[in-house]
Amino acid sequence: MRFSSIGITALVAHILNAHDFGTFAVATTAFTLVSAIGEFGVTSCLARADLDVDALAPTLWTVSLSTSWLVAGLLALFAQPFATLLGSSAGAGPIRVMAIIMALWGVSAVPTAQCVRDFKQSALFYANVLAFIPSTLVLLLLAKHGSGAMAFAWSRVAGQVVSCVVILCFTPKLHLPGMRRSALSILARFGIPLALANLISNILQNVDYGLIGHFIGPVGLGLYVIAFNSASWSTALLGAVLSTVAMPAFSRVKHDATQLMGAIGDSVRAVMLVSAPMCTLVVAVARPLILTVYGNKWAPAATVLSILAAYGIISILGQLFSSMLAALGRSRSVLFVQLTWLAVLAPAMVIGVKRDGIVGAAIAHVVVIGPIVLPCYVIMIIRATGVHVGTLVREALFPFVVALIAAILAWFTAAQFHTPSLSLIGGLSAGGLFYVLVTAPQLVQLLGEGLAGRSQVQRILRIYIKIGHTIGISMGPPPRHRRRRGARRRTWRS
Repeated sequence: MRFSSIGITALVAHILNAHDFGTFAVATTAFTLVSAIGEFGVTSCLARADLDVDALAPTLWTVSLSTSWLVAGLLALFAQPFATLLGSSAGAGPIRVMAIIMALWGVSAVPTAQCVRDFKQSALFYANVLAFIPSTLVLLLLAKHGSGAMAFAWSRVAGQVVSCVVILCFTPKLHLPGMRRSALSILARFGIPLALANLISNILQNVDYGLIGHFIGPVGLGLYVIAFNSASWSTALLGAVLSTVAMPAFSRVKHDATQLMGAIGDSVRAVMLVSAPMCTLVVAVARPLILTVYGNKWAPAATVLSILAAYGIISILGQLFSSMLAALGRSRSVLFVQLTWLAVLAPAMVIGVKRDGIVGAAIAHVVVIGPIVLPCYVIMIIRATGVHVGTLVREALFPFVVALIAAILAWFTAAQFHTPSLSLIGGLSAGGLFYVLVTAPQLVQLLGEGLAGRSQVQRILRIYIKIGHTIGISMGPPPRHRRRRGARRRTWRS
């Protein structure tokens, strides 16, 4: 789904111009800033496995419908001032259209939370796939006929309608709206701080869009959007996984210290194994990637992309730690980190945009999230769980170092070609192959016992681990031995 989305964005980038992308970014910024208030932390609250869904769902459905419809009305009413403030008055139309999405969220918030809570990933997958088809058709049709930013807005609405219907069909149990004081009390203690944290998070994710649109205009914002979206491929890929899995998973093991420590280490290693190569390789081949995928008119976005890719690898770790804290009921800790982040990022972003434009905005992101935000999350995780910082570093270090070496190899290989497409293919092939070969044991463990248990794979893994011990590097956890069939039969008979 993510690769398909990248392909559609690239296709539309050849049809529309930077001004259209910037105008829609203005509409998306306005929509995103108020979406946390409309949802009001309902989905996250109900996704916690340690809370009673039957007792909470009717009240949370009432709250979700009320707040989302109210916010949708305000969004449509104040669309013009929002768009003008963010630098493009033409964004008012798309903002009004996207208010429909907010109203639909109110209908699907509780059913979506129930699917997340019960790990019904098939339902969420079908909703995404079936919504992707009409959304893409509407986008391409309207973009081809000159609708500009409105093509994006109506495509989002079409996708949300289909997604809402599918989620309602797959919901384990539909509840009618109701009201309980005890449920409101739980929502007030957990949902309100989390809604405020989500609001701050949405501001953090869009403060750069707002300032670039205000100071530079929609054309510069359009270039920045292409760079930021490309740098966020790992975040987009893993963000959906974390938002639908981390909350119910960590809330199930939070009372068992041993399982919790193991889950924290495994999750950090898994996230780094996937995100580290994606981000570092994008840094290495930023320019050929932009020229090949989006075209020559987007070339100024290459420098921004090379900087923002470094931001992507740190932000996905922050999202993981944020999900952990929310699952443990530490929504106030999440809010504290988000407030600290915003207090530092806002002035840094203003300085960066005024001095160096979209490049300055990218630099501001990196210098704030690396030395300030990520350590804050680590401190909060240590306080909440007691995990050692050495455990976090150990699980993240090996994938990162290998990904860094792979990026150097990719950059050197890409430099040998003069055609952007060949540079992109050559660089990604060399760096990607090196990364997969070196991290094979950990990747196999990540993919599951079905693959790791095969005898041929076992032999290869033992060779890897012996080589690693010889050169003093941990190549991942030792492979688990399969039981012999005879031993399994004897156990069954006994």
